[in-house]
Amino acid sequence: MRRTLLVAGLALVCAGRGEAQVLEARQPRFLDQWVWSFGVFGGLPLGDFHKHEDGGGGFELMVGVQPWRRQPFAIRSHLATLVYGSVDEQGQQQVCDIFSCRIETVDYNARNHVMTSLHFGPEFFATDGPFRPFAYAMFGITWFNSWANLQPTSPTGPSGESTSLFSSHNFSTAYGAGMRFVKTRFGREFGLELAARVNRNAKARYLTEDGVRINASNQWEVTPVRTAAHVLGIHIGFWMGPYINWDERRIP
Repeated sequence: MRRTLLVAGLALVCAGRGEAQVLEARQPRFLDQWVWSFGVFGGLPLGDFHKHEDGGGGFELMVGVQPWRRQPFAIRSHLATLVYGSVDEQGQQQVCDIFSCRIETVDYNARNHVMTSLHFGPEFFATDGPFRPFAYAMFGITWFNSWANLQPTSPTGPSGESTSLFSSHNFSTAYGAGMRFVKTRFGREFGLELAARVNRNAKARYLTEDGVRINASNQWEVTPVRTAAHVLGIHIGFWMGPYINWDERRIP
């Protein structure tokens, strides 16, 4: 009887130790607190900028970090590129095959006007639940670049050469808010992200199609515009959040 009780006791102790090992929490790591997102957005010019441009589209990337684990605060960096003006034209191009060469009319991208911004700042967000609102305010720099692409002349495609028409940059701020629809898989949070952002460029110099022409000497002449260039962006993207241990707060 004593032997039976001893064996049963040892079995319970071993089972308790094994269960404790299974339930032991993973040690937190600083890499768990890095977050990022990428997506596309449509840009709607506001104010004076809307008098010269109708809008455009682009891509954006966010990388951030939570300084303190599981807190509703992060420092984010945000890179966005908006093509607010693009012109397509037609040109004559020589096309050759094994039988002969001929001249064909081709479409090509003649000019591009692009706004690129890089911002840094704080973000505040909900840390639990499947629906998580967030908001941020940032500061940084916005660049305006315009260039012309040469008419294609090579037999196999566009020549790829381009000429810079204009470049400038200015201090800018950005403010945004949105909603994340979050799930968790293997401890990592992720989900769809919908947001709106205003990029404020109070004093900007930029080029539009109205300020581009070729003179009698076949040289480019540009006349940039100097106004505020605020843009409202509507964003949709994919968000990858922090890694959450099983013993921390989780989505219900």
